Amino acid sequence: MKRTGNSLVTTHIPSGRDISLADCQQLLAALPMGVLLHREGIIQYANQEMVHIFGLESTDQLLHQPLLTFFPPETWKRIEQAVTAMDPGERGGIPAELTLIRANDTQATLESSTVVLTFQGQPTYCTVAKDISQRKQHEERIRRQANYDNLTGLPNRTLFLDRLQREVVRARRQNHRVALMFIDLDRFKWVNDTLGHAAGDDLLREVSDRLQKCLRKSDTVARMGGDEFTAILPDMAKGPYAERVASEVLAQLVAPFTLCGQEVLISGSIGIAVFPDDAATLDELLRNADIAMYRTKSAGRNGYRFFTADMHAEAQERMELENDLRYVLERQELVIHYQPIIHLTTRRVIGAESLLRWIHPKRGHISPAVFIPMAEELGVINRITEWTIRTACAQAQKWRGDNPDFFISVNLSCTRCRDLSAGENMQTIFQETGLPPTALVLEITENILSENAERAMLMLNQLVAMGVNLWLDDFGTGHSSLSVLKRLPVNGIKIDRSFVPHTASDPETIVLVEAILSLAKSLNRQVIGEGIESEAQAEFLRSRGCLMGQGYLFLKPEPAELFTSIVGKTFA
Repeated sequence: MKRTGNSLVTTHIPSGRDISLADCQQLLAALPMGVLLHREGIIQYANQEMVHIFGLESTDQLLHQPLLTFFPPETWKRIEQAVTAMDPGERGGIPAELTLIRANDTQATLESSTVVLTFQGQPTYCTVAKDISQRKQHEERIRRQANYDNLTGLPNRTLFLDRLQREVVRARRQNHRVALMFIDLDRFKWVNDTLGHAAGDDLLREVSDRLQKCLRKSDTVARMGGDEFTAILPDMAKGPYAERVASEVLAQLVAPFTLCGQEVLISGSIGIAVFPDDAATLDELLRNADIAMYRTKSAGRNGYRFFTADMHAEAQERMELENDLRYVLERQELVIHYQPIIHLTTRRVIGAESLLRWIHPKRGHISPAVFIPMAEELGVINRITEWTIRTACAQAQKWRGDNPDFFISVNLSCTRCRDLSAGENMQTIFQETGLPPTALVLEITENILSENAERAMLMLNQLVAMGVNLWLDDFGTGHSSLSVLKRLPVNGIKIDRSFVPHTASDPETIVLVEAILSLAKSLNRQVIGEGIESEAQAEFLRSRGCLMGQGYLFLKPEPAELFTSIVGKTFA
């Protein structure tokens, strides 16, 4: 045998020919790595390179040792099965790649070739090997990079889909069930924005560790990307096990995390679909688990839902609505209705709140409570917000002709409207419409600070510097309104409509509203009451210092052409 480049070549040895030990030693000495064995697996001779790969220093440490001591049991069994079937002079036999355990307990991978010789009348095995450990390590790195997430070490999307496909095929063949679980982290973006991406990475690693604790060895948890994880639960009935896992996952996610030296609380939203109960194909299974997860999020998060048939119809309807919403401005389907803001002492119309409406060509009026959150998720909320402000400002400027003190208010209460570039876009709007900044009121809620408070505050301060007025909407309903009132640069407070209808009959509501009015007066903030439906409510607010109000007592929201007739008018 001789070596040619990276290949191993075996010299032909006639069948049955008896060779001497000197012949074998001479043969092996010329090879990079080689070993001579009796049929019983006892080492008769090994060259120096082979001694080195075994992790030893001299040939004497190998002689007369059983070769099996250097291989895992399963590998040695494969070797025995292969060589017992070989005839003298035959080449091959032993598996081409072998895992070897060195003397220091580290592993190496060998690429081998074996020939059967006759030595002293007995079959003897001459094996030539090449150490391919580095190549195998390189291949393993490539395999891990292709199949595992670098951050968490979990299977990535590619490996997840491969395993899911295998489990679906097996479940179909064996008439079993396999559950697919979609897990989405709640408030992950808040962690990234508040504590930084390094803290977000630490959170994802800790989440992956906790998720693995919830599963069996036969289950698979994978990271799909971002803050999305999946779990494959094979060989299960639809009910108890998946529910147990989902409950345990939720418990793990709500337990506090320590990031950057401080305690952080998040939660998770889980959707579950089962094959073949909920889907006939892999694609359907993926889609339905995602639909169930979205239902959990829309229901308030921190929970789980199994897929049901009605979810598919709702998801289909939502997808169609989302597609239509992307082109709502181009198709001119948005309109603004205006509700008058009244001076409660003079009963004169001094301003108007602009209320956005979507008139769908097939579905009719779509509630803002439906399409505004949808616009945020699709990333079109900024375009819609700018259009609304520009349209409302242009209309208000027309109405100010005979009413120079007239102002217009626009809701900016969505959580992501802070992306509006106040430094550029707003100046352009004022220039194009001619409306002075002081005639514009932007109504905000405390939620505007929920994701990126620093960025939101920068935008709000820019607006105030221009002269724009800010009102805090829905005051009294949030969990931190008092602290937010101190922090936000607002000059007006809108008493939430849920309080006003009870100001004439509910003693506790009366006390709360009076406290809000007193607080506003102390902080030198204007107060606006909304939802006024009776003269008693209007008088209650006026008598306690609330000088502005709106509600059905005066007028419901109307299109601009109908609203024009009441601008500057006085309600008796």
